[in-house]
Amino acid sequence: MKTIFLIRHAKSSWATIGLRDFDRTLEQRGHNDAPRMAKHLKKLGFTPDALVSSPAVRARTTAEYFAKEFNIPAQNIDCQQDIYESDEQTIAHIIRELPEEADTVFLFGHNPTFTYVADSYAKNAHFENVPTCGIVQIQSNTEGSSWEKFNPKTAEVKGFWYPKTI
Repeated sequence: MKTIFLIRHAKSSWATIGLRDFDRTLEQRGHNDAPRMAKHLKKLGFTPDALVSSPAVRARTTAEYFAKEFNIPAQNIDCQQDIYESDEQTIAHIIRELPEEADTVFLFGHNPTFTYVADSYAKNAHFENVPTCGIVQIQSNTEGSSWEKFNPKTAEVKGFWYPKTI
């Protein structure tokens, strides 16, 4: 089975006037939430085969906290420019192109796109918002599935966590 975890970046700062959106850093709450959420996934028994992230500072920093928790070198995070300011179709394409040998992938990115993607996989629920450092687990419905065939007909939301629920 293939499982993707959509992980929205942790709480970022708007404190620096004139800083490009791409360069925004995490605020203190983000620095606290990211390692806590990584520990939560580890406690639940999930282990990533790959980490894929937007290169934006706030997303990459969030990914680095998860990498540290799972003893993955930060240089192994696959930063893909297309995740930043993407749409649902771009995220779907990124998922279809994931390496087949990876069964569990943590994908770090942004709203509103992650909320739209999560909502498209939700069978009996509606996602209004994936909060900062929110995690949506989406899993394929069949053994031997492939990323190429991973879509809302073959996969669905299996879990949803965010800092206020942990």
